[in-house]
Amino acid sequence: MPTRRQLFTFWLEALAEPPPPPPRPVPEQEYLPPFLRPPGALPEDELLRLCEPCDACAKACPYSVILPLGPAYGAAAGTPAVLPRDGPCRLCDGLPCAAACPTGALRPVPISEVRMGTARLAPERCWAVQGQPCDYCVTACPIGETALRWDGGRPEVVADGCVGCGLCVHYCTATPPALAVEAPSFKAASGACRSRCESQSRTM
Repeated sequence: MPTRRQLFTFWLEALAEPPPPPPRPVPEQEYLPPFLRPPGALPEDELLRLCEPCDACAKACPYSVILPLGPAYGAAAGTPAVLPRDGPCRLCDGLPCAAACPTGALRPVPISEVRMGTARLAPERCWAVQGQPCDYCVTACPIGETALRWDGGRPEVVADGCVGCGLCVHYCTATPPALAVEAPSFKAASGACRSRCESQSRTM
């Protein structure tokens, strides 16, 4: 059993030592707004290899909805993207954006072969599913019932026919929208940002 002198010496030494520094915080992953690639885009790895951020596609877009990605997207920064909630793709005749691409990262294809992504419905946010009169998304779809149709009083996305233009997302009146477009390009960019953030946290 320690003596009173030993206990006094132990606590005196413990109080004299500075407390250990708190652990440094791990940076949170940057929020990346979901995006789509312009119509006619090659698969993500090929697009990143061929694309030279020249803004030719953005300048050719009649609706000015093609924007360059910011630095948070890592290797994809500067490459063209469409944010469907702010400005969806209108699937212009002849796809002038793709026709303007000088490197072939975007290529003109028939509208039926455009694959920007696939719309998904969150029924818990859909007014029509809740019994409210709403048909904005179905009416806005430029492809028609082969992509978005009514099924038992609720909108149904036909995955094989949906081109992922984002018009249904743009015109959805729910907040947040009951529809979202899933795109492989966004998942790839999100993964790149996540890897970069994890790398930064390991060096801190």
